[in-house]
Amino acid sequence: MDQIEEDWSGLGLSHFPLMYEAIGTNPENWFMSPAEKMVIMTLVGNLKPKLAIEIGTRDGGCLTVISRFAEKVYSIDIDPKVAQRLHDRFNNVEFLTGPSRDILPPLLTKLADEKQELGFVLVDGDHSAEGVRTDIDILLKYTPCVPLYIFMHDSMNPDCRSGMRAADWASNPYVHAVELDLVGGILTPVPRLYGQAWEGLALAIMKPVKRNGPLTITARGELMVQCALAQQRRARSIPRRALRKIKRLFKVAHYPPFS
Repeated sequence: MDQIEEDWSGLGLSHFPLMYEAIGTNPENWFMSPAEKMVIMTLVGNLKPKLAIEIGTRDGGCLTVISRFAEKVYSIDIDPKVAQRLHDRFNNVEFLTGPSRDILPPLLTKLADEKQELGFVLVDGDHSAEGVRTDIDILLKYTPCVPLYIFMHDSMNPDCRSGMRAADWASNPYVHAVELDLVGGILTPVPRLYGQAWEGLALAIMKPVKRNGPLTITARGELMVQCALAQQRRARSIPRRALRKIKRLFKVAHYPPFS
């Protein structure tokens, strides 16, 4: 069996050759679960958007798939090394370097003015609650001219999920659906992040016609998420409880009460 990096241990099908035979490609360093990869491959492969945006490109794993099916992709990443490293690998990707909060507003204005057909967006950049909310709220100022599918990665993570929930979805009448748990997340087996809540794929769908009635944000995995986070909190509290007990024993042993 080939050796794999410690950070990838426990991820199973991500290292199984038949997985990549099934999806028809073998992108390097695609940091998503097998289920997330299959969903994105299936949707982008069937949608074949004329235009797509990826917020947070990192090593270009997901970009490899998006660029394969989209006519043009805008890649947004704060790290200038991303464009330097990946520029020669793609002939239909424009790399934009800087914070998404600065790059995304003028880009969306340009696309709207030119009536370009934006059909796919992946939000996978700043993983803070404020960063996720800001990216989504900027997208919510956009009016689509074709159906637009917005994927948001790591919806299991508490900070990311909080940002997704805090976004002002109802303010845009063209939002027709928001599901936070299209693909469920996990308590990760990756050693350096062991037991933390990560992964999970959320989806919002916008249409060029206004919705009728109020918008309901659904989260079909919410009970599982809450149970997982409760387990995570309990696991974190075990060392603290043990430390408090040791301190109490130490205090009793070294500072006996006066008689």
